[in-house]
Amino acid sequence: MRLPLIAIACLLGASSGAFAADVKSISRLAAGPGDVIFVADWKAARVHAITLPPAPQAPAGAVFNILDLEQLLSSQIGGARVTVEDMVVRPGTAQVYVAVSYGAAKTPALFAVTSDRKVRRVDLKAAASTSVALREAPTTDYKFWKETPERSFTVTDMKWREGELFVAGLSNQDFASTLRRVKYPFGSQQAVTSVEIYHAGHNLIETRAPIRAMSFASWGGKPYLVAAYTCTPLVTIPLDELKDGAHIRGKTVAELGYGNTPADMISYSTTAQGKTEDFLLLVNFDRASNIIPVSQLEAAGARPGIETQVPFGQLAGVEVTPAPLAGTLRVDNLDDKSFVMVRRRLEKDALQLVSIGKDLSFRLTDHVSEYAFSEYSFKGNTFQLQNIKPRQDVLLKDEGFPDLIKASE
Repeated sequence: MRLPLIAIACLLGASSGAFAADVKSISRLAAGPGDVIFVADWKAARVHAITLPPAPQAPAGAVFNILDLEQLLSSQIGGARVTVEDMVVRPGTAQVYVAVSYGAAKTPALFAVTSDRKVRRVDLKAAASTSVALREAPTTDYKFWKETPERSFTVTDMKWREGELFVAGLSNQDFASTLRRVKYPFGSQQAVTSVEIYHAGHNLIETRAPIRAMSFASWGGKPYLVAAYTCTPLVTIPLDELKDGAHIRGKTVAELGYGNTPADMISYSTTAQGKTEDFLLLVNFDRASNIIPVSQLEAAGARPGIETQVPFGQLAGVEVTPAPLAGTLRVDNLDDKSFVMVRRRLEKDALQLVSIGKDLSFRLTDHVSEYAFSEYSFKGNTFQLQNIKPRQDVLLKDEGFPDLIKASE
């Protein structure tokens, strides 16, 4: 007897045609090829590939200065309080997609937000989509601290790269920390690799705690996955080691500080004086963000990994630069010039969606400094005129205060 196509798709663990998405939860998002956005659904242990309607190209110089994001999103769902789950930029459009949960049932919702403060809720029940079941997903009912379901860590980060979706999280195996590689369009191919690391701050081989944030980098002609774990080891893994059924150990190349959960990690490049450099930006829930030069990772690749205990509180391994991005929950590349981030502005206790330059100077209007006083003048100070004022003028314009730009004389 011939099975119908939908039955065959279910047997393969993936839906082969486009159907309305049945999204029960959202933990992470990833921008895919074309008009596709991937949604990780931990309650269903699936990843949905949702096809979005066509969008116009990004307007030149788009900047985000949405300082009341919580109210803006809450107004779309009857005033309910929202919890941000993830955020990604739809490449080339300057549209930012923000996933939230709300209400006692933690109902998932997905919004498209533009720099002109327009918000559109994506109808997840009507959106055309395909989906894939994640193999060996957690089945336990255990809750961390009697509150957070272990199954909610089924997908802790998710990134798209060259035809594949890389999915970090937990499995139901003894070595629970897992990396999955999922081909798209979805089919039966899915590689599941268990990962262990040496955590120098804990002096422990860890097989359970999952990757919390990851990105990619290449050096020596070889691609690597770079991953950050809680409390905060930084690990590199050659992509060619991520094979189905393999159990691997990541190479610990840094300890970046105790008492911290990584929030997000992205790769980016900057060009200055004709020279392009590659970096990773790691933002953290409990510590300063880290700018990680890929050149530092390459240098670490040429020496042994960290395999002995690092004294409590000390940092070790690759040299990183702290970035003033406190309160950042999620970050993504907006364009060649800027990042965009969802942050909880601590001083104002406000949820915000804002852009910031990739030179990571900061947002000027976050601070009241000497320069902000009406009596301050740049006149007669050559260093300030040549080095501070030009950057400050750009920030004032980008942040919506061009009228506050001061004359040079």
